[in-house]
Amino acid sequence: MIRKPEPDARGRGDVGMDTQVERFEKVKEAVREDLEGHFQDLFAFEPIVVHQDVDEFGDGDGKVYLRILIVFDGDQDLLDPAWTLGLIRRIRPKLIDVGVEEFPVPSFINRVEWQRILPKWRRLHPEIPVEAR
Repeated sequence: MIRKPEPDARGRGDVGMDTQVERFEKVKEAVREDLEGHFQDLFAFEPIVVHQDVDEFGDGDGKVYLRILIVFDGDQDLLDPAWTLGLIRRIRPKLIDVGVEEFPVPSFINRVEWQRILPKWRRLHPEIPVEAR
């Protein structure tokens, strides 16, 4: 059976707006804390975009997960892939502690590429806020 994702970041659906927005903010905080703690001033991470998606591929079970787009500004060669791969392992317990049980799937995108795709992103996902803090 395919499960539909919970309401979007603006609260459309059964969960109230504050609940969904607060959950996504907790995810952003956990990600930002981990990244800034490690990279200090080497990068600016903004925006961090969180939204729910459904796994339509893989085993096709339709599980809901959290897609996390992390826009970075800085020298991409310094974005250590071995360390960034561990982001899920480091933030997952924090998310579970605050009641976010969906599996996080982070993706890193440099600011130049983000600016290029942002108009299309907004057309495809008008319900998902992408503003920087």
